[in-house]
Amino acid sequence: MKNTNIISIIIILTLIGCSSTKKVFKNERIFTFQNLNLKYAIELEERLNSEDISPDYRIGLGKGIYPNANNYKFEISRNYKRTIEPNFSLEVDYHFTKDSLIRIIMYEWNELKTKRGISFKSEKENIKTKKVFDKKFNDLRKKLNKEFGEPSFIEIGSEKPGQTGIYRNGIKWLNKGGMNCYLFAFGNKEGTYNQIRLAIYPN
Repeated sequence: MKNTNIISIIIILTLIGCSSTKKVFKNERIFTFQNLNLKYAIELEERLNSEDISPDYRIGLGKGIYPNANNYKFEISRNYKRTIEPNFSLEVDYHFTKDSLIRIIMYEWNELKTKRGISFKSEKENIKTKKVFDKKFNDLRKKLNKEFGEPSFIEIGSEKPGQTGIYRNGIKWLNKGGMNCYLFAFGNKEGTYNQIRLAIYPN
């Protein structure tokens, strides 16, 4: 039963990266990190032909993203990159402790680079890209709302961007004794900067 739960959570999190909205959490079970082991994550990424981009040093996690109430001492994370045609490059970071149990998974969606790069896009193309990222963010928000109820914290910075024009939209679901999620996005109104991040971890 434990192995079933492990595989189920990985399947759910894999489907987060799918380009089709309807596939995002298809065939899911409730989020659980029960004995989620690094071995399963590595096997998953290998089946997906993900690129291993793991660093050779520890990457810290900000308290605002992961409070680390249990004061875990993390090993060097295992990071992978997936290509989600036609829009996204998705990085998945598995942060685990010495016993190989995964304590937090970080997702980061960026724009998929083409041969001509991103910087030479027209204004119209940039706005189109912004709409794609906005839709992705809203799709994830709706599904997390369905799974965990109303958020504990919402900050929509896109309504009042700072002097640089760059904003951050952030939403948190904090569930005592359950799963916690922090979904946040960076962007600007021109659509030249787009990024979505999602942190998932248990209490």
